[in-house]
Amino acid sequence: EEFEREMEEMLPLNQENISCVLGACLEKEPHLLVMEYSEHGDLYQFLQNHVAESTNLPHSHAETLSYGCLIYMATQIAAGMKYLEQNNYILNDLATRNCIVGEDHRVKIADLGVSRNVYPADYFELPGRGDCPIRWMAWESIIMDKYSSRSVVWSFAVTLWEILTFAREQPFEDLTDEKVMENAKIYEKSCGKPITLVQPIGCHKEVYDLMCECWQRKEADRPTFKEIHMFLQRKNLGYKHHRSS
Repeated sequence: EEFEREMEEMLPLNQENISCVLGACLEKEPHLLVMEYSEHGDLYQFLQNHVAESTNLPHSHAETLSYGCLIYMATQIAAGMKYLEQNNYILNDLATRNCIVGEDHRVKIADLGVSRNVYPADYFELPGRGDCPIRWMAWESIIMDKYSSRSVVWSFAVTLWEILTFAREQPFEDLTDEKVMENAKIYEKSCGKPITLVQPIGCHKEVYDLMCECWQRKEADRPTFKEIHMFLQRKNLGYKHHRSS
């Protein structure tokens, strides 16, 4: 029933940064959903296979990505999320592993539903709720099982952090899952200073400031995706994207 509900919600979605549903079979179990995919795989793998344009590793054979290109990709995710926000669609698992990359660094959001199997270390079982991506989740989603567009804004900032670190480490890599849970409780009780993700190397201050705004305790203090998209578009104004031939 949950699968059918999710599919019915996804079918009307039509935006260039949202991976579309190509077909579905609901007549008998197991239910099947056919979604668009990409030859370049998911964004997490794509980032892992690249290095910063400014890298000075002498023997690195990995392809490079400029800072502008990273922001360009993040802006596309923000555009897709703005569309979902406008359509009151709540995406509960936004992360680089759930975005796909096409030609010319085109990025689409695609909650493929397979991430729990492919990336089991990114999930932690919460009582009565199954496996949850707690390192990407807003504190109120972890503690109160409360989801909103503003809780997804929190996840977007973690995704942006992943992009700017080339997904080289898991968010809060130095913390156990239990410590991540404790950190969420600090937000809940407003006692002490919670641990936040550090500013990525090469990340401009104003972009990191945006991340921190997205991690505000109060949902109302976090920006909307409309505001985030507008901000990133401005940051990307000078970027000239070179299409592949």
